[in-house]
Amino acid sequence: MRTEAHGDEPGGTGAGADDADLEPIETVARRLGLPASAIRYYEQRGLVAPASRRSGRRWYGPDEIRRLAVIRYWQRCGLMSLDEIGGILAGPAATRGWTGIVEERIADLRTQADRLTEAREYLEHVLAHHRDSAPDGCRHFEARLFEAQLFEARPDDERAPRPVRTSGRPGVPGNRPG
Repeated sequence: MRTEAHGDEPGGTGAGADDADLEPIETVARRLGLPASAIRYYEQRGLVAPASRRSGRRWYGPDEIRRLAVIRYWQRCGLMSLDEIGGILAGPAATRGWTGIVEERIADLRTQADRLTEAREYLEHVLAHHRDSAPDGCRHFEARLFEAQLFEARPDDERAPRPVRTSGRPGVPGNRPG
């Protein structure tokens, strides 16, 4: 990543991009669907630097635009913090524990994907078996919910919730307070 502007003109010394390849911040922001203020914030955080400045205006080349696209993608799709993104983008040579950061993110994303799959399966069951009634009282549905709750309970927490069969409606047989 370049950490300082190069010259006073787009494509100035060391910019690595021709003038024709450079785009002003407003154009880059519009192209990536980001506010220009977000790009300036990323610059402030050290995640990206403009390839050049002219009259105080920031100009970005293909490398910087690609980096901004990666930052946006990881924030939206990978649900990563800017600190995590910065560490990963800095690479293994610059970030101590880089491999651990990447492996931890992979594990977190797997967990999130598993939870999303479970949620989708719950909703598919509701749609397939409860088109005319609420899923309250459905043994299959509630058993899966209780399994999920117990699965997430910490093993050292003796107060973890126990499955309680309820109808979910006051005054209906089988309803027990949790």
